[in-house]
Amino acid sequence: MLRTWLILLTAWLMLGSISSAAAEWYEYQSENFTVYTDVPERRVNALMRDLERFRRTALSFTGQEEIPENKKLRVFHFRNSREFEKFTGDRKIAGLYRETWEGPIIFSRDGDHGITGSALIFHEYVHHLMRERSGMTYPRWYSEGFAELLASAELGKKSVLVGGLPEWRLSAWAEDEPLTIEQLLSPPALVSQSGEDNNRYWNNYYASAWLLTHYLQFGHHAGHPDYRAATTNYLKSVAAGENPFEVFEEHFGKTIEEIQREMRAYMRDDIHRYKLDIPEYTYSIPRRELSENEHLFLLASEAMDFDKPDLAMAYLKRSEQQGLGWQENLTAMAVIEAEKENYKLGKKVVEEIGEYGQISHLTAANLARYYLLRLQALTLTREWDDDFYEAAVKYGKIAVQTGPDYLPGYRSLWTAYQLKGKSEEALQIMRSAYHQEPNHLNLNATVGFYLAHLGEDALAREYLERVVAWSHSEALRARAEVLLEGRK
Repeated sequence: MLRTWLILLTAWLMLGSISSAAAEWYEYQSENFTVYTDVPERRVNALMRDLERFRRTALSFTGQEEIPENKKLRVFHFRNSREFEKFTGDRKIAGLYRETWEGPIIFSRDGDHGITGSALIFHEYVHHLMRERSGMTYPRWYSEGFAELLASAELGKKSVLVGGLPEWRLSAWAEDEPLTIEQLLSPPALVSQSGEDNNRYWNNYYASAWLLTHYLQFGHHAGHPDYRAATTNYLKSVAAGENPFEVFEEHFGKTIEEIQREMRAYMRDDIHRYKLDIPEYTYSIPRRELSENEHLFLLASEAMDFDKPDLAMAYLKRSEQQGLGWQENLTAMAVIEAEKENYKLGKKVVEEIGEYGQISHLTAANLARYYLLRLQALTLTREWDDDFYEAAVKYGKIAVQTGPDYLPGYRSLWTAYQLKGKSEEALQIMRSAYHQEPNHLNLNATVGFYLAHLGEDALAREYLERVVAWSHSEALRARAEVLLEGRK
């Protein structure tokens, strides 16, 4: 029976496969970054050395302490724009930053296109640092303007210049005037950044945000007032909930219109750049070739984070049967099928897994998720199955024990406990995960909202305050703020 099923599975994989004539993928590791890519080694090495050097520049410029990251930032760097587009839906953008249960990631693509791949990663890395290192939520204009300010850093042989023109934005003012400060303080609701008119507007928004931020940070070098302290106080005030228009003059000592005129005058001056002595990154950058199954699993996992199960399945169907990582990929396919309430593949997979001994944390996490999905489907009809519950807990514990830094394993385990009504056990697992990843936004939100649900208002507060400070989701922040206000 099992042999027959394996033959049928082989045929299914062959029918569902997509072309695998792609370049080999590698994992590169530096002190603070992990890059997964199919881009040629020479370019990846140059990119990672620039990344490490840029990181030191950003920390030095902002006065942050040079300490190792809690977890290396992962970057998926694509050689093929079409493959990149499968995830983002838009090959015109150069990349993006995302928070996932496996930690923050940057998606970028190689090549010469508007904002370069390295500049894009620089830009997104500034966002990452602002979220990880700051306890404050910044308004959009400053967040984007500051990221543009640092992303245009010029890396010389022994020094770095900060404050140059972001060349990828120069087209913004070819036909249009820079946006006014009023427009920057209240941008329209961001529904889409696609379409020619929207792209044109947002290109101008980013360029204008760069100009205002540049003036507030560097204008004093050109004979203008020094607004750095005023800017810091103003940003704190806005983050605390004050109206950005009403408190502007209070902090800057001038009206928006007066600062606007000064900024336009500054625009006509020589743009000042700040020099930092940042030596080249000389440590080795080891690389490791990813097996076909490992590479496919990584991309499939990200496809699921993008809510693209069909794309994830397309990758997994290319897996090499019985090769290294086959078990992980097979159980991942079972999870995707279970999301559609199709459990046949999972049942067969469990039979096959039963013939083997030790399993990896990834396989265990997938099996915990599979049984959790079956259990959740039952609870919708007010039914219960102890076997499903016990299997979800069993594999969840294996995943946590064998992969203590892999949060999806914890997530399935605490969710199973929640379904059973075991709140103390669920909280214990959440706190174990928090011990591993204290700066994880989704984890802080999960713990905070669950504690609030249990009526543990005092304990929930610190987690909910982090959500308000770190999240760039209006809905998530609003939900946390409501709970904090209601429990004062």
